[in-house]
Amino acid sequence: MTKLLPRILMLLTVAMALLGGMGAGLARLGVPMDAMSQGWIMVHGPLMISGFLGTLICLERAVALASRYKWSLMVPAVNAIGAVLVLISRDAAIARLFLTAGSLGLVILFGLMIRLHPSRDVLMMALGAVSWLVGNVLWLAGLPINQVVHLWTAFLILTIVGERLELSRVRRLTHLAENLLTGAVIVYLAGVALTIVNLEWGVRLLGIGAIAMALWLLKYDIASRTIRQQGLPRFIAACLLAGYVWLGFGGLLALWHGAIYAGPDYAGVLHAFLLGFVFSMIFGHAPIILPALTGLKMTYTPLFYIHFALLHVTLIYREYGNLVGGFEVRQQGAILNVTSVLIFLGLTIFVVVRSNRVSPGEAAIA
Repeated sequence: MTKLLPRILMLLTVAMALLGGMGAGLARLGVPMDAMSQGWIMVHGPLMISGFLGTLICLERAVALASRYKWSLMVPAVNAIGAVLVLISRDAAIARLFLTAGSLGLVILFGLMIRLHPSRDVLMMALGAVSWLVGNVLWLAGLPINQVVHLWTAFLILTIVGERLELSRVRRLTHLAENLLTGAVIVYLAGVALTIVNLEWGVRLLGIGAIAMALWLLKYDIASRTIRQQGLPRFIAACLLAGYVWLGFGGLLALWHGAIYAGPDYAGVLHAFLLGFVFSMIFGHAPIILPALTGLKMTYTPLFYIHFALLHVTLIYREYGNLVGGFEVRQQGAILNVTSVLIFLGLTIFVVVRSNRVSPGEAAIA
């Protein structure tokens, strides 16, 4: 339990960043919120991407390397401090500095992973970490969030795409198939890099790359097979396939809109990527990742489809509001999106408690 305590504290920080980020997102849309959420309006993106997901991914990678490099757990710890500072500190530069240090630490961890297991999938994930680091450095230097957000988004997308490539190798991918994905990633990364100097063409190019990656995943990912199974494998596959559709849809919006700085078009592209794609992956992989990080059991239940269905139905509704300019629809969609995540959190806690409950008979035997 003593060894797990730092991980549990970091997961609590992850949850704080998630809740704070969602509150700030609702406040941005004019939903009446508490004073703290109102104060976090300008850091909604950093809380969700760097605070919540950045700390979570750092923790996942650090745990995988902890047996060989015990210091690796310092990386998510530093990033978690940055997340807390975003929430409580008035000195934004200090928070940015810690988050930048956390992203640098993740790049170092991926460097070690490449040395231990050199492969195309690890390299893709490492490039995602580099994108996050570059975005944080530019944010620390004073660039606005709308100028660096695509670098942050690339961090999450490439982390997921790299993981899926690794798992899809059970299908014995041909060299052509792997090269097609590599080409799509190169196009996407080229667009992301171009956003630094030319947002208009950069966003359009990354949109093409996102569409290509989505089509590849829909064709080659093992989810197209496991969707025919039962129980947890089918649930995970449903989350994955829905996420790939959102990745492609976000790419289409990016290709259509080009340079975006704020407003419904900006939200439409980012939420297709970050809610539709990324949160689908979170919902699907939580029953696997949480036990790996904490040692706690998490038994599958069909109730998981509640938050899965609610997220996607309400995101469609919200994107409809973005497309037609319906402010109330966007606002209602956002509230329902947050509701789906809160149901996910509540159900996760319930299932974990139920899965780890010791019966009186087992306690007597122990």
